[in-house]
Amino acid sequence: MRRTVVVLAGLALLVSGCGKSGRASGGDVVVAVDVPVTGSPYVAETIRHGVALATSGINSGGGLIIGTHSYHLRIKLYDNHLSARKAVEDMRSALSAGAVAIVTDGTGVDATWQIANQKHVPICIVYDGGSGLVDVAKRPNVFRIAPTNHGIAFRYAEYLIPKGLKIGLLHDDSAYGQEGSADINRAFSQNPRSVALRMTLPAEATDLSPQILRARRSGATALLVWAQPPTIAEVLTAARSLGWSVPVYTPPTGADPFVRQRLADHPSWVDGLTFAGSRLTAEVGTAPFESFQSQYESTYGADKVGVRTAEGKQVVQPPELAMYAYDFAHVLTAALTRAGSLDPAKVLSALNQVTTQGANGDERGFNQHSHEGVVDDDVYFARFHDMTYAPVKDDPLSSTLPAIPQTR
Repeated sequence: MRRTVVVLAGLALLVSGCGKSGRASGGDVVVAVDVPVTGSPYVAETIRHGVALATSGINSGGGLIIGTHSYHLRIKLYDNHLSARKAVEDMRSALSAGAVAIVTDGTGVDATWQIANQKHVPICIVYDGGSGLVDVAKRPNVFRIAPTNHGIAFRYAEYLIPKGLKIGLLHDDSAYGQEGSADINRAFSQNPRSVALRMTLPAEATDLSPQILRARRSGATALLVWAQPPTIAEVLTAARSLGWSVPVYTPPTGADPFVRQRLADHPSWVDGLTFAGSRLTAEVGTAPFESFQSQYESTYGADKVGVRTAEGKQVVQPPELAMYAYDFAHVLTAALTRAGSLDPAKVLSALNQVTTQGANGDERGFNQHSHEGVVDDDVYFARFHDMTYAPVKDDPLSSTLPAIPQTR
């Protein structure tokens, strides 16, 4: 059955007729991308670009080969508005368009996975690390390539508790903050003496001075803030305005350009901010990621953060989220090829049996026992100075990693 799709303009070349290999054109195959274009544009754009970069490369290389036919991968973009209800609408539209897979930041997966599973269509999360979103037994069609909240939380416990700090565990009241808080509380449950206080922050607040003053009076000597970028920026603003130089630790959202943009008039307030993420380079060295970054920037331009270093150099953001989306597009293509069919059930089964080389040189893939594409052991910590970040030196994994250039 021929599959058609509304194309995201300019992302790939058309394939028609028979190529030199003698393969006939099999038509178009839809890959849906459902991201918060409205609500979190940076996240949305980098995910979309990652999928687009992979599919355009696959198409220009002859397309997706199944049997004697060459298929053209097409992207259909949806905006979930960070709304589970909108994500459900998008899922139904994507399935009606014949999507073979859905790539998402994670918005609404709790509500959409069953809809997709009825047609055996896989979903891949490339941003949200929430525990429970991925479960091989209960949600066989959900996969993820992104660091998990569980991995980040327990790595932070291993990293911070030996320092003898009194840690204020803060989270905002967004879904992201509440999910992360559950994992953080579990991670620190065996060491209650290391926790100075636990506090929920209003995600829409524009002044967190009262809450941060309370945290200071609790005796906290460090803050672990699991929140969306605006809340992290407000925590830093409140703490530094109070003259409190407390170290602040965050999940990957701390690296979001919004935080630095919000504090552009006070760059020193960002200094020392530490975030956790998945390492960008593998044992093979920096060459694979640098090659990917070069390809990404030559296609879309560098992701400019909108701030400059003290020397006036423009700061750019490494394409980490784009890498996860790019890698899944290649894993999906390998599964489609292995399945030898566009039948959703066969494709879903094949996703448990394929491995490809990721953009950073690591292997990417899934199996019958794990649908996580990033292992917890790959979580590292990076610290900001002069609006750019580098791996910390006081953690065994992080200290072995090189800094990625971030200025132009």
